Amino acid sequence: MEEAQDHAVGVIPVYKNPEGEFLFCLVQHADGHWGFPKGHQEEGESQEETARRELREETGIKDMQIDRTRMFEEEYVFERGSTRYHKLVKYFLARVDSTDNATQQVFKGEIPEFRWLPYKEATAMLTFSGGKRLLEEVKEYLE
Repeated sequence: MEEAQDHAVGVIPVYKNPEGEFLFCLVQHADGHWGFPKGHQEEGESQEETARRELREETGIKDMQIDRTRMFEEEYVFERGSTRYHKLVKYFLARVDSTDNATQQVFKGEIPEFRWLPYKEATAMLTFSGGKRLLEEVKEYLE
């Protein structure tokens, strides 16, 4: 089997509600799994620009405060055809002021749904253990 490297940039959107509880935005990907918004960098784009674009495309969120003090990483392996990919995703944390947003129609095929959830529900909704670990790290960082 052929081996390849893959890199992406993601964003973990967080909203602090009036009661002081953190809500996390999860997106459902076209294949059905739940995770965080992410994608590949376009030519000439910085990692932060990629994170902002992906969040805007996948959730409609335009206003965010990117936390530049810490990035979070997720590594995993997946197979597509006759190639095994080793993927590294670097995530920014983005604080948002509203959960009133929607995925742009053009991206509904890629991201059919997203949800704002408190930590326990978000952890249960995340499909992969790497995402659960990532969310735990983010929660600890926020506290």
